[in-house]
Amino acid sequence: MSSGDEGLLTLTIKMRVSPEPILFEKLVNLMRRYREGLNYAIRVVVENNALSLGKAHKLLYNILKERYGLPSKVAQDCYREAIAIAKSWLGNPNRGRVPGAKTPRLWLTHGYSYRVRDGYVEILGGFRLRIIGWDM
Repeated sequence: MSSGDEGLLTLTIKMRVSPEPILFEKLVNLMRRYREGLNYAIRVVVENNALSLGKAHKLLYNILKERYGLPSKVAQDCYREAIAIAKSWLGNPNRGRVPGAKTPRLWLTHGYSYRVRDGYVEILGGFRLRIIGWDM
């Protein structure tokens, strides 16, 4: 029986980018705000058992946009990542303390949060970064 996704692959790519000096601090600031918002979102998702996108959206979307200053799609990506982390942690029978993000990071959705064009990656929020390498 066919499930409809034979032959499809999921690929994670890390891009090495070279931000312009003017944008560097703004980008690092966005990544730090994302990390803080992600840690908040993980706590809220676990405490409220908000493992669906609808519940998480109602609880977190406006807070992530207003308190943490995340662009709209980045806020959605943030609570999506929080749900993924919470589901993984809740499914672990030997779980310890609630997980959290330690390093600045961004989870982005291609076509919505970022796009690759002419050797640059453009991130929602006005960031245009030159690609200097790829890792798979």
